[in-house]
Amino acid sequence: MIRKIIHHARPKLAPVARNVIIVVALAVVLVLPGCARGPSRAAAAPAQLPPIEFAGAWGTHGTDPGQLDAPVGVATDALGRVYIADGGTSSIEKFTATGGPLLSFGDAWLQNAMGIAVDRGGGIYVAEGNRVQVFWPEGDRLHVTYGGLVEATGVAVDSDGTYYVSDRAVCRVTAFDTRGRLLRSWGRRGTADGEFTDPSAVAIGLDGSVYVADAGGARVQKFTREGVWVASFGQVDTNAAALGGRESIGLAVSANAIFLVGGAADPLRVWSLDGHEVQIDPAALDAAEVPASGQAAAEAPAKIRAVAVNIDPSGDLLLLDAASDRLLRFHLHL
Repeated sequence: MIRKIIHHARPKLAPVARNVIIVVALAVVLVLPGCARGPSRAAAAPAQLPPIEFAGAWGTHGTDPGQLDAPVGVATDALGRVYIADGGTSSIEKFTATGGPLLSFGDAWLQNAMGIAVDRGGGIYVAEGNRVQVFWPEGDRLHVTYGGLVEATGVAVDSDGTYYVSDRAVCRVTAFDTRGRLLRSWGRRGTADGEFTDPSAVAIGLDGSVYVADAGGARVQKFTREGVWVASFGQVDTNAAALGGRESIGLAVSANAIFLVGGAADPLRVWSLDGHEVQIDPAALDAAEVPASGQAAAEAPAKIRAVAVNIDPSGDLLLLDAASDRLLRFHLHL
């Protein structure tokens, strides 16, 4: 059987009728979407995130391994593990990123630790007094560097293994190679660019620039690796009260910001890399405070006393709080 497909003839429309139908169809297309949506509304603006956001804390007060008693310095390695120089126990405490104890070591030679840094291979550098002690990742001492140091308070290691030490007694920064040999030093006492009144901490930027916290936390200066001055952030105030009593100062540099803690000013100051200061809402830090205990509990929470700062591999901001012997973690939205 042969099947045929039959096409039914369609009546032809006159030109005028066809034009009328096209006009009506266009009118329907233009009117119906408006009816379906109702009155148009402007798109809601996305919520503005704060520059820093509290993300948790850990730490236990005490003198046993894995506990903290007057911590003074913090560093992280490439895997996010946390190293804390503890003043009360004269020890170095190593933790997982979430606070699990991994290692504790110290001896009679580790009495006045201030700054701490960790290199790409896990080597540990501790600035204390007139020297820097370098340890293997397992805590065994590798070597001790003197190099004319008098009061070493900060240490930072660059990607090549060169380490830089801030010496607040002689107002200079000294660089050493991987074997502890003196490479160069720069700085002198004064308030001009490239001079120091109290160089207390040092940090390395992603581009290898060297940042130095100066003047009791009132100023940060940026240098090349060779010690050539590049820029200054903040203002020097030589008033004795502004120098903050020479307490602990912490400094860290992320991919796009500079972080400073300690001193007599705000507990945390932040600058963009081009020198614009970022305002931090105190409420962001208030969220990390712990309630006071005993009779003071009815008055106010214990205020944070940040003495050191670090940026971990995930990009989070870590603050070391000596008031509560805890490590505070903040997410950054800069």
